[in-house]
Amino acid sequence: MAGGGVLEVMLVDSEGIRAKRFLGCVVCCSTSAVNRPYVCVEYGDKKRVSKVAQGKGKKSIWEQKFEFVVDYPMDEKKLDQKLVFRVMDKHKLSDDGYVGDATIHVKDVVLMGMEKGDAKLGSRKYRVVREDKSYTGDISVGVTFKRKDGVNNDGERKESLVNNEGTKMATKDGVNNDGERKESLVNNEEGTKMATA
Repeated sequence: MAGGGVLEVMLVDSEGIRAKRFLGCVVCCSTSAVNRPYVCVEYGDKKRVSKVAQGKGKKSIWEQKFEFVVDYPMDEKKLDQKLVFRVMDKHKLSDDGYVGDATIHVKDVVLMGMEKGDAKLGSRKYRVVREDKSYTGDISVGVTFKRKDGVNNDGERKESLVNNEGTKMATKDGVNNDGERKESLVNNEEGTKMATA
């Protein structure tokens, strides 16, 4: 089955995230708590960056959703499908500080979603681990994969336009399934533009 889908990632919150003390930032050295955490989410060569979390101390909240387009069948070189969450601490007076990583393997979610139409890993906690392999708290993340037949290679979703008889006419980018370019389609009754070339 060829096609693809969209991997939706819900970054919920973090708990107990602690930074290692370092001398680069005088403001941050008074505590090891991560005061302004944000997350770089990576899927293959695609990267998204979260906003700085709300809240301080032990619990920080994002409630932010990201989407990654997934091609199927998967490239043999990328069979180790995973999301990497790089937790960073935003600093005002120096470079942002690296806190740690959490990894979620999503290959099974993608395979199940391609078979059934969608698959979901409800929100759960994942350990954040420093470079020295020590534990530094948790982040809560939910993952959903939804199969989409209209996903192009540029990572953009295309929505098919269907006329009243159920015949596929063209996609939003103006290309039909046969790879032919379509001119603007107009609904004759209302004169409204449905798609453009």
